[in-house]
Amino acid sequence: MPTHNALAVVAWKKLSTRSELLAKALNAELWFFKDNIPYARAFAKTLLKGIREKPRLMVVQLPQGPLLLEAYLLKKLIGCKVVADIHTGFVVNTDWKGKLLNAPFVKLLPTADIIIAHNQTQLKLIPKKVQGKTLVIFDPWQLIETQIAKTQSGQERYLVFPASFAPDEPLKEVIAAIKVFNIDVKLYVTGNWKRTPEIKKYESDRVVFTGFLPRAEFNSLLANATAIVTGTKREYTALMSGWEAVAYSKPLVVTITRTLKDVFGDYAIFYNYRNSQSIAAAINKALNSKANLLVREKLKQRTIQSLKLLNQKIKQLK
Repeated sequence: MPTHNALAVVAWKKLSTRSELLAKALNAELWFFKDNIPYARAFAKTLLKGIREKPRLMVVQLPQGPLLLEAYLLKKLIGCKVVADIHTGFVVNTDWKGKLLNAPFVKLLPTADIIIAHNQTQLKLIPKKVQGKTLVIFDPWQLIETQIAKTQSGQERYLVFPASFAPDEPLKEVIAAIKVFNIDVKLYVTGNWKRTPEIKKYESDRVVFTGFLPRAEFNSLLANATAIVTGTKREYTALMSGWEAVAYSKPLVVTITRTLKDVFGDYAIFYNYRNSQSIAAAINKALNSKANLLVREKLKQRTIQSLKLLNQKIKQLK
């Protein structure tokens, strides 16, 4: 029989690493329903599971917007509390899908008991009337199960760009800088390149598109990398790939935005994606430096404190 004490982290369509780590940090069950627009199957499965298991609290990964509506309905039906985890795509809509599937549901944010943002800058996007119950919770990167690097003499130096192949990613700019400045390093680009098949034309002896890797292979690639390169052209976005670099104690090369400066501070090496010389300089610096472990420890404590605050707020919910 359901105990009505369980916590559940719920995601539709695509499960983010953040949601996986949040479930681990909160000792919550993970409910993932892979589905596409209009999310009818995910809606039905979430409803049935919610009624059957009666969780005490649901953390919903947003987007997708309709999931917030479902959480509101389950709140009425079974009396659960709701935490809305706002990814930037929920409140910044750049295409018709976002305007149709996310924007209409932002008005339901007041129905959530707690709202969590990913970084301080993102708070500017949260409607003022709900900012009072909004917490900044960093990705629980310290819970990433890291592998030990293989120490082999003569091992090649290489960079990893964990790509999502989203339009805001400066992947082409990074590849171009490596080529133009003839940087003697191999770049492994992970992720499903079939999302943008034309990107494969940039493949060479120095640029390798690995495709989607199983978790163990991806972890091994990160563990043995010289540095991690990533980035976004979009403000308000923090990057799990950045946190993965921190988790593995690797130098992090990342775009300079207000958000990323605030999140990664003195740990990262920043570059201007519009300037290939800036990209090359950042990469060369990373190839000749080590991760700042003192700053890493400060990031760890800041993250742990944010999670403690979330746990406290959850316990206070009646």
